[in-house]
Amino acid sequence: MELLSELAQRKALVAAVILFALGAGVLGQTILEYVAPPAAPPAVTTEFVVDEEFTEEADGRAAAERPVTPTAIPFVVAYVSGAVRAPDVYRLPGGARVKDLVLAAGGFADDADIERINLAAPITDGQHVRVPWIGDATAAVETAPVESAKGDNSSGLLDLNRATVAELDALPGVGSVLANRIVEWREREGPFQSVDDLGKVEGIGPALLAKLAPLVTVAP
Repeated sequence: MELLSELAQRKALVAAVILFALGAGVLGQTILEYVAPPAAPPAVTTEFVVDEEFTEEADGRAAAERPVTPTAIPFVVAYVSGAVRAPDVYRLPGGARVKDLVLAAGGFADDADIERINLAAPITDGQHVRVPWIGDATAAVETAPVESAKGDNSSGLLDLNRATVAELDALPGVGSVLANRIVEWREREGPFQSVDDLGKVEGIGPALLAKLAPLVTVAP
């Protein structure tokens, strides 16, 4: 009897242990599910399909709408003499006026006769503008490139073989003395064959020749 009673007690103990273990497992699982963070949702990958035809069309429209870069402004070369502070040959933007040329030359001299010159006249390439002095009987030259001595030459340059003393005198750095020497050399030696022949005239050195070369020519 005692043996049967002991076995019954052992079975009851084993059953209690099993039940406790099962209960502890269920409780632990519940706690883990409550404490553990939820699993992250699976990442979603989005793929974009590029429509090449649409992209090229959009690029073409964008290029057409870009502002057009203006072309370079042409320049003119003109000579100003007379009653200005720095008579010389100047390079000006296309569309320049006599006023722009006078300003490039440092402005009027104190005794310039500004009433006898049209400051609004346009400047052309190769033009000579002479600003008169007060009391100067010589007419102002405003809008004409050197044409009276160029004959059939259409470049606007002064023809050394037809130029008068007065026209040569108006060239920068020449003056009346050198102008007379040029005419005398031409009459003595014959027509100039090239612009470089100016260097053969007494008083015209390499520096002055380089300054005059863009303004004169030798017509055929």
